[in-house]
Parts: sequence; C-alpha cells; structure tokens
Amino acid sequence: MKKELFCYLTFLLCVAICFVSCSDKDETIVCPIKNFTFTDVSGLALTYSGKPMLGKKVEFIPDAADATKARLILSGALVDLSDILGSVAMNSRAGITDLLKFASPGVIPGEKTTELHVTLNIDGDMVTFSGEEEQNGGIIRYNGSATKSFLKLDLNVALPENGFADTSWNLVPQKSVEPVYYVWKTSANPIWGSILVRAIFIAKVVDNKSIPQLLSAILKEVRFLPDGNIQAVYKNGIADAEWNDSDLNLAMYRMGEQENQIKLFLNLSQIMDTTMSVTTLSRASGISSVDIKELLKLIPMLSEGIPLYYEQDGNGGMKVYVGEDVLLPLLKAVKPLFEDEEFVNGLLEMLEAQAGDMASLVKALKPVLKSLPKVIDGTTEVKFGIMFTALQPSAETNILK
Repeated sequence: MKKELFCYLTFLLCVAICFVSCSDKDETIVCPIKNFTFTDVSGLALTYSGKPMLGKKVEFIPDAADATKARLILSGALVDLSDILGSVAMNSRAGITDLLKFASPGVIPGEKTTELHVTLNIDGDMVTFSGEEEQNGGIIRYNGSATKSFLKLDLNVALPENGFADTSWNLVPQKSVEPVYYVWKTSANPIWGSILVRAIFIAKVVDNKSIPQLLSAILKEVRFLPDGNIQAVYKNGIADAEWNDSDLNLAMYRMGEQENQIKLFLNLSQIMDTTMSVTTLSRASGISSVDIKELLKLIPMLSEGIPLYYEQDGNGGMKVYVGEDVLLPLLKAVKPLFEDEEFVNGLLEMLEAQAGDMASLVKALKPVLKSLPKVIDGTTEVKFGIMFTALQPSAETNILK
C-alpha cells in the first residue's frame, strides 16, 4: 500500500512539474506600449539638463523580437510661423501658409534626429528605462518611464567636442556704437549703408539711451554651456539692480561646417511659452508690405540652425555676427517698406522724437531711407553682431581646440 501511495505521489509531482514547465514556456513577455509618437500635446514630458524642453517629439518603437528592448527617436515637432506673422501670411498668395510650417531643431543641438536604444523594465502597464550612450561626439545620459499615454524622459547631455563648451564672454565696454559691430558695403552708394546704420545706433531710442547703451545696460554676459545651451546674464529693465540667468533650452549651439562658424538653434515653442504671448507682425504699421517670399528663404535655418560667424583678435576679443546669408533675405524682405512714404515718415518721426540734440541729423536721413531699396539691391557685404571679451582666460583656447 505504501509503495502504491509513493508511486501515486511521484506521478502527481511529475505532472505538476510538467504543468509548471509548460506554463513557463507559454508565459510571453509583452511590451504594454505600441509604436506611438509623444509630443507636448500627447503626453510628452521632456527635460534637458533638468529643465523642461518644449517643441520636440519622441517616437517610441518597441522591438518586435524582444519585448524588453525599444528605440526612442528624438526630433523636433512641427512649428507654424503663421501664428507669429499674422496678416503678413494671410495677405500672401494662397497656399503660402503651408510653407510657414517647419520642424523645430532636434533635441540635441546639431542633430535632426537622435536615436536611443533602451532596455525596458516592464511593470504592468508601465515601462522604465535608464542608461548612457555615446554618439556624434556627445554623451547622453537618460532616464525615463512610459505608459501608452505618457512618456517622461530626462536627458543630461555633454558635448565635450563642441568648441565653445564651458566658455563665458562679457560685452566689450560701451563706446560710440560698441559693443555693436557692423559692416555694410553697397555698390549703389558706398557710404550710405554705414551712414544709416551709424545714425540709427547713435540715436537715443529709449530713456535717452542709444541701442548700444541699452544693450550694455541689460546684457552682461553670454555663456556657452557644455550641454549645448547658450545662457545670457541679463536685466529685465535698465533700472533694475538684479541680474538674471536666462532659462535653459531657449537657444542652443553647435560648431558649424564652415571655418569660424557657429550654428544657432532657436526653440521657438519654448520662447513663445516663456514670454507667454505672441506678438504678431501684423500689428506694426505698413508691415503687410513685407516680402514674404524673401522671408521664406530663412525658414530652413530655423530647423537646420542659423549660421553665425566669429572673428578673434588674439587678445581675448571676439566678434560674433550674422552675415549675408541671413541679412540679405531680411533686407530684401523689408525693402518694400522703404518704398512706402507713410512708413518712412512714421519711422523718421519716431527717431526724431527720441533723438534729442541729434534731431537735425535724423531729418537728414529721409533721402537715405528713400534710397534704401537701391542700397539693398547693391549690397556686396553686410554683417551685424556683438563684440565680446573673454571672461575666462581659457575661453579663446577652448574655442580653437
């Protein structure tokens, strides 16, 4: 009897082992998240260097062969400039508004898309992941979690090969038109471009101060951070005593393809959210005359980076400026304004009201303004920028490395 009982128990144990074994084989791990693109309006909470980053999208792609693996494709979300341009876009030919839509810059400055390969920890309807990747000269540390309707992704990025990384610059002391830097040469009238610019810069425009004086009063320092951010130390107003650090993720940089070139990446979604309002160009008098076709030439730069150029003097000084590739389309876009008598008279009245002792000089600008369309058409060289001096002794060396 005991032998029969032993055999029976042994049989039950074998059946149980087989059942458990079969159950283990049949239990399949499934990723609870399907292929989905997360954006600001569809569950994305993205931070970069600990601060929110808007205007981006992250596509979650689970691995079909391994439920514990996934790819994250980071890129810029769609931006619609017609919200800013207002009636400038509306007054243009039909279909032009579609051309005002573009992808914002990628999450990592200088990269249209960034792909992360993550290992998932699956817990019911949620997955978590963390890790580090090196790519394109950068180190990306990430930490995140996701459900089918929400993705939280925290990024900490270092770009050690970015030539400006970890340098700080002060504006040169204000003197005449400095710290503003400009060059404007034209075949139409070789000196009128520079005369006009100088007259505008020395005119008292606000609180009896010129544009260079205002710039020096509210902007103290510019920092190029190791994560690709550009941060300014500024005042909200010239009467304020307190200096502030600008928010992160508004403007970023990467060294350009050309020699002495930097690419500037503006996060318009973040900028508009920070300012809490959108001022449309349509509110300005005569602005509907702007040549929208010329402005459209600049749209790709808002995705691919605005080219800036720099020149160093070997003594810690540096000029950073925009050149013809940016300025000529802008000048040609506003050229029709200076063919509008009402606009020119309004501009002169505004300048004269602020010019103080220089009012007589402003009156003499009318023929220069009226000839500006020809001056623009004959432009051979134009640069506008800011002059800096290195705050850190190593700044110039770091840029050149």
